[in-house]
Amino acid sequence: MATTFGKELRKLRIDKDENIHTMAKKLGISISYLSAIEAGNRNIPSGMVDKIIKKYHLNKERSEIMRQAEAESAKEIDIDLSTVSVEQRKLVFALSRKLNDISDEECLDILNKLK
Repeated sequence: MATTFGKELRKLRIDKDENIHTMAKKLGISISYLSAIEAGNRNIPSGMVDKIIKKYHLNKERSEIMRQAEAESAKEIDIDLSTVSVEQRKLVFALSRKLNDISDEECLDILNKLK
């Protein structure tokens, strides 16, 4: 079943009047991998949204739509911690350990604080 991200990605491709071959080439991935991402059968590669935003010169609104779609659709996340402080690492790990215990209301509160 297609994810929110897959639907937004397909919509972008159609809006830009590109076939799947052209978009895959622009993003540096195979046609089958792009198709699987659109269909929701493969995870969204780390950095893909940033690459899409850059390659397609997306405005702020469309960029945010893609980021939200990624957040709604991602099954896992890969975080590069090599450039962050020890305290920032502790925060990431604490959040990952306690995520299932945080209510949606608390999540929204944290998100608002981070914005």
